[in-house]
Amino acid sequence: METRDIEKYTDTYLQHDFEDTMVQIRRKKVLEILNQYKPKHILEIGCGIQSIYDFYKDYDSFTVVEPSKYFCEVISKSENYNSKITIINDFVENQIDSLKNQKYDFIILSCLLHEVNEPLVLLKNVKILCEDKTLFHVNVPNSDSFHLLWAYKSGLIEKLGTLTPTAKNLQQNTTFNLTSLKKMVSDIGFSVIEEGSYFIKPFNHSKMSKLMEESIIDEKLLNGLYDMIEYFPNNGAEIFVNCKVKND
Repeated sequence: METRDIEKYTDTYLQHDFEDTMVQIRRKKVLEILNQYKPKHILEIGCGIQSIYDFYKDYDSFTVVEPSKYFCEVISKSENYNSKITIINDFVENQIDSLKNQKYDFIILSCLLHEVNEPLVLLKNVKILCEDKTLFHVNVPNSDSFHLLWAYKSGLIEKLGTLTPTAKNLQQNTTFNLTSLKKMVSDIGFSVIEEGSYFIKPFNHSKMSKLMEESIIDEKLLNGLYDMIEYFPNNGAEIFVNCKVKND
């Protein structure tokens, strides 16, 4: 199923300066949800340069499935790595048979669904790993992000819902807003129990990077943009849904 060039993706991922900031913002939202539900057995599908186990410590078991050998090597050298953690260097679809023998009460699919060629297949595979009580968290970039709406109204992009140059460079394949994300997970057999977006991003990655380099935007203003979601609940830079398998 998976045809992404993982080595190229890894190199490109490491070169995107504002993506470093978005990783921290994305992690903040995931941690808020983890601290709300306090799961003990966690599966993280795709970890990037740093696993969430560096930040959430209240678990009994933590499994990471990550196709990038480099990312796996980096997270395995973390000072927080311990015997309760399992790191698997592979695509999740290749590990379904072994993973389904485990019980997870929380599965994280963070900033990945939009990158794969067949998102429906990925969701079907994740569903196999879910029990009735498993909470499945998905987040992706938002095609209704404030910065894209502004760009559209300014005539900088022709229409909403298309892949931006940054998205194409990061080998992304699909765009989502809350409506389309909820429909996809529902069609696969999940019930959405929570939904939302986070972080109002005024500009694209390159402009945000320049503003931060010139200290026009600092951490205080970034925090303010995170809290601005109160006024623009559907227009954050990224969206999320928390799901459970539907009861037939």
